[in-house]
Amino acid sequence: MTRSRATLASTSDPAAGSHPLDNVVWSALTGRQREFSEGDDRARRYLVDVAPFAGLRDVSPASLASLLPLALEGHRLAIFSVEPMPPVEGLKVLLTGTGHQMIASRVASPLQSRDVERLDDSAVPEMLALVERSQPGPFAARTNRLGNYLGIRASGQLVAMTGERMKIDGFTEISAVCTHPDHRGHGYAHDLVSLVAQAVLDRGEQPFLHVFSENFPAIALYERLGFTIRRTMHVTVVAAKS
Repeated sequence: MTRSRATLASTSDPAAGSHPLDNVVWSALTGRQREFSEGDDRARRYLVDVAPFAGLRDVSPASLASLLPLALEGHRLAIFSVEPMPPVEGLKVLLTGTGHQMIASRVASPLQSRDVERLDDSAVPEMLALVERSQPGPFAARTNRLGNYLGIRASGQLVAMTGERMKIDGFTEISAVCTHPDHRGHGYAHDLVSLVAQAVLDRGEQPFLHVFSENFPAIALYERLGFTIRRTMHVTVVAAKS
């Protein structure tokens, strides 16, 4: 999730929970990305080396109890929810905030033609190093297995990348939008998001993404690309109490 702004756009969605994107992690981990998950029929999380996100079927006491064993020692759990998360006995809250879920039905073209590389497993060390420098949000050793990732190099160094993360029927999330601090201002993020999102559209799906509500520059970029705010989500990061 990228940190950033925006005024909440009105949504015509029905009541919370009626759309699969309202409970996006649960939708992904009980559907197209179940192989990357662990848990039960009430709470699931991505495997630790894939992503820190967890999803709940609902916020019943039974589902909240199922969340507790997924909070492995030394590893955080991040949860997207339409309503604020209730407290869970045995878990401590590390962060709460809001983020916008943005979606596009068409995207702007790249600003210019560039040499773009499809990143495979051999590029993971470089991808992890770039994430460490640019801090776009969670990215682990096998996050790249969730979808296609594209990168741009300068003098042989990986300086920008964007890829796909959560996937549910009809929708694919754009994620890991990052540029090395020494190489910003060239439109790399615009062009990579454009290319990745267009590939999603070409498959007959809709691209979406998540961005922290206060990250105004990123939201402005996504709006220029054609994304609009679908709804605001609560973001809660928890860990097991020691």
